Amino acid sequence: MKRTLSAIMALLMLLGVACAAIGCSDPGETAEPAATTVAPAASENIGDEVTVDDRYDSKGYLKDELDPTLNFGGETVRIFAWEHTLPEFEVEEVTGSVVEDSVYTRNANTESRLNVKLEFTFRPGNNTAFQDFCKEVSNSISVGEGAYDLIGCYLRSAGVLTLQKQLQDMLEVEHLDFEKPWWSSSLLELNTINNQLYFISGDIASTLIYQMMFIVYNNDVGEQYNLTNPQQIALDGKWTQELLIEMSKDVYSDLDNDGKKSEQDRYGLFSITHPLLDIFYMGADMHYVVPGDDGNLVISEDILSDRSISVIDRFNGLYHNSNDGFFIKSASATLYAEGNSLFYNVSGQHLAQQFRGSEINYSILPAPKYDESQENYRTPVAFTHTMYCIPIDANNTAMSGAVLECMASEGYRNVTPALFETSFKYQYSKNSYDAEIFEIIRDNVVFDISRPFFDSLGGEASSPIRVWRIQIEEGNNRLASSGKTYSRSWEKALKSINESLK
Repeated sequence: MKRTLSAIMALLMLLGVACAAIGCSDPGETAEPAATTVAPAASENIGDEVTVDDRYDSKGYLKDELDPTLNFGGETVRIFAWEHTLPEFEVEEVTGSVVEDSVYTRNANTESRLNVKLEFTFRPGNNTAFQDFCKEVSNSISVGEGAYDLIGCYLRSAGVLTLQKQLQDMLEVEHLDFEKPWWSSSLLELNTINNQLYFISGDIASTLIYQMMFIVYNNDVGEQYNLTNPQQIALDGKWTQELLIEMSKDVYSDLDNDGKKSEQDRYGLFSITHPLLDIFYMGADMHYVVPGDDGNLVISEDILSDRSISVIDRFNGLYHNSNDGFFIKSASATLYAEGNSLFYNVSGQHLAQQFRGSEINYSILPAPKYDESQENYRTPVAFTHTMYCIPIDANNTAMSGAVLECMASEGYRNVTPALFETSFKYQYSKNSYDAEIFEIIRDNVVFDISRPFFDSLGGEASSPIRVWRIQIEEGNNRLASSGKTYSRSWEKALKSINESLK
């Protein structure tokens, strides 16, 4: 039912975009989005009589079941959040920006429905500052301040705070309903350890959409080489790593005429920074750490499998053993905007910042499957998205739970449609297939518990994630020997993590 309603909404929005194209309206970011009305779902059809399913509102969104009489008497809800540049936590006023205004609406509706006041405290908390962020939370708890009711943090902070026993088990918190579609089912499945859950995300976090990984195809370069846009192949479920590599062959051109491969040349596949290599491992439906039969975390058999080694060989061949691909350690995504190459692996944030408004005629593709036998596409999410947690000294956990549930529910109705439906699927889409591809990308987001526990598993030095990535980054495939070298330390680390969570 949810997929059917999304399809109807997408069709209506596409009609709106078509209207904009012939001069009916300006589809720019500052324009007021057109009202979209979808008939409520019918639960029963008897003759000419239709019974409307009242679980859904007039726009087709599932209603939440929070008690409408909940009233926290104007209480201030104090949220400790990490600083980043994307609109997620707080917007002070309506600005005309579709996405920012949706965040404002989410917060205003939450305050109104629960009679609370949201108060945000921000601190640096990215990959260079998250340890200090965690230390401030721990110090606050240790002195008994009860300073915060909720925490919105960088992924790695959630792992650190979990192991420091600073967070409440969210499966025990009143008002949270993880059966609802605004919570990520993949995250719930893979991040629940021994029937405990300490951090969660979903429609409450706009960064989750911004950090989805996928492939950009440069139509102009493809036309120069008489290539067929592979989007229809992707929609048929046959977009694979081998096809990506095959299409990338013989595209290389020494554009700067310096006689060597350089970042200014043309390639079949252009890639930046090792984190984006996750698109090939996780996109091939592989995990690093999984729950074992007894509920404890174990190293996945995927990491040292023939499949894993094969993926490394494929992309080493592309990046290092031919001129077909180029990998650069630089984190500068501005190189994408030059549009020299055929394919790019990107995140949603790169698309929003580098491709929007560019002259590149591009199309969108999901992370390629390992091969056609893989059932579903898989979409990794970069580390830099938000997890929500409840500190152990929160003064009123029922209020914290109600606020989280309400913010997620309102995010599902307001923020995700604005960001995904209006912005990503239409402002950043270039053709009629892109909207369908975006739907596939979002529907197949996948997580891995090794990511929040990245530091405890060895971090940049020896974590399974880093050990796998470095095989491609450095152009060597020593995974079998490296895995044997580090497997004992991984098992020891997981034993410690499992003990901490008992």
